[in-house]
Amino acid sequence: KPSWLKARQSVKFGVLELNLNSSNHQQESKAGNKPAAMAAAEMSKMLASEDPLSKVEALQYFQSAGSFDADSGFNICQCLADSDMLVRGAAAQVLAAAAGDTMPMVGKVAQLLASGDCGAKCAAAEVLGALASGAEPHAEAIAALLSEDGEDASAAMLVSGCVAPRPKASMRIPKCAAAEALPKLGAPGRAFAAAVAKLLNDKLPEVRCAAVASLGAMGQEGAAHEDDVLRTLLAEKDPLVIAAAASSLAEMSRALGAPSDASLQAVLKLFGSQHPSVRSGAARALGAMGDAAVPHTGKLVKCLSDRSPQVKIAAMSALTELGPAGQVYAADLARLAHDDWQLTSVRAASLDALACMGDRGAAFEEDIADLLGDEEEEVRVAAARALEHFGSWPGWKAEEEEAVQWKAANVNP
Repeated sequence: KPSWLKARQSVKFGVLELNLNSSNHQQESKAGNKPAAMAAAEMSKMLASEDPLSKVEALQYFQSAGSFDADSGFNICQCLADSDMLVRGAAAQVLAAAAGDTMPMVGKVAQLLASGDCGAKCAAAEVLGALASGAEPHAEAIAALLSEDGEDASAAMLVSGCVAPRPKASMRIPKCAAAEALPKLGAPGRAFAAAVAKLLNDKLPEVRCAAVASLGAMGQEGAAHEDDVLRTLLAEKDPLVIAAAASSLAEMSRALGAPSDASLQAVLKLFGSQHPSVRSGAARALGAMGDAAVPHTGKLVKCLSDRSPQVKIAAMSALTELGPAGQVYAADLARLAHDDWQLTSVRAASLDALACMGDRGAAFEEDIADLLGDEEEEVRVAAARALEHFGSWPGWKAEEEEAVQWKAANVNP
């Protein structure tokens, strides 16, 4: 096996996280204490290596540096067309994060949209979307990918072998990449809402999911296709597409000023689904519908006792979006935070939600402070975060430190 396949890999696409260890490739030994210019030059040379791991290592360096020179930028752009999915993803992240350095090369990035490789097209669209208004002249070229069939299968073997997780759809499928990028380009991208709406009938669930999300992000241009999304919602079987459609309807309601009765009723109906992802999507959507959702807060409160943790967490977030109408349920969230039978993630999420509930949440400050000594670190950190949000963390921290010191001095080992 090549060395890069033997490396321990942990990848999360979109926000790409790479943890690649190799005895033959240690960034510290290469960049270590060298002057920045010398280290950057050496890392730039590594981008021309035939070893994917070396390329990713070099790209990680530029990601940490937050900038790059023109020569390095040229090499990073070439990595967008690399045959390895990890290299493409890392290159896209570097270029997207350093928009100022990437802008002079926007034309070179756009050229990859006409590449014969699906992975390169997706990576280019990812970068252009991150450049937002800077990529407006290339909106039409990106939109051309909406009719591009095909999918990058370079990661198929790694995914099937559990060596790496499956890359997100927009890094594999050109249609998804285009649908995700276009709303970020402003008016020139939103002008292709009708073309995006045609993807609602695509055979791939991932494409349909990308299409409804894209329409929801396209403001009034996307909201003009509300009826199309409603029809998709009624006919759809895939739970992830249904959840995305609910969120899309909520975004459209914001663009229009208020949700239509048809959209509101469609979202309310989803609370009866057997799929947790659909119920959580319904909760998030209802929370985003503003004043029209207030009479239906009972749906969200009921979700706090749902059997699925993700539904509970979605309901908590939705309640915080409803302002005073949601804040009256602060006591329910405080109860969940102290419930040892709940998953740690649920308890921590309830504390984060309490921190967003103003005076109603602050009324439970002492109860939150009690959790600074909880057995679960995630809960302790969330409690400290909430107290810091209320502005009372310094005082509680001093008391906690004083208690620890007293215990150390007075309690026999």
